[in-house]
Amino acid sequence: MNWKAIRVLSLITAVCAALVALLFIGRPFSHKLILKAYFIDGRDLRPGARVRLAGVDIGSVESVRVRPELKEAPVEVVMVLKPTYELKIPNDSVAMLRNAGLLGGTYVAIDISGAMGPQLQKNGTLKTAPTTDATSEEMLKKIDEVLKKKECDLEQFKADVAANRSKSSTTSHH
Repeated sequence: MNWKAIRVLSLITAVCAALVALLFIGRPFSHKLILKAYFIDGRDLRPGARVRLAGVDIGSVESVRVRPELKEAPVEVVMVLKPTYELKIPNDSVAMLRNAGLLGGTYVAIDISGAMGPQLQKNGTLKTAPTTDATSEEMLKKIDEVLKKKECDLEQFKADVAANRSKSSTTSHH
């Protein structure tokens, strides 16, 4: 084999090795950011759940675990953000647990609307706010209560109609 072929083969091998290394290290153009947040209640949050900022998916929940020694907010949530662009989240942003509808599950929403602090660093911790959304279970319970009330209203309506019919039939015979 001649030297020119060996050089070309060496160059191709080096380029292939560099590409494989980039694939194993991670996406070359992603901006990975790992963040934590501590909540009072996990609200059925699960690993793999979405993390959203301004309605846009920017990552996922890596882990959810209970840390009893953190009595005020014992639920530790680790999030991995992997946008394809540089994302500067202010360090005074607030994480909240939201419900994606009746069947959608729980996700983490990051609110930057009132934030003005410096950029969060890797392994930073987000402040949290209490969740006001109802869980799927709570929504179903409310729907059940409304349906039971409407069923009672319908039964009362039927009884009123029947009473009016019997009253009108007795008055029409006299």
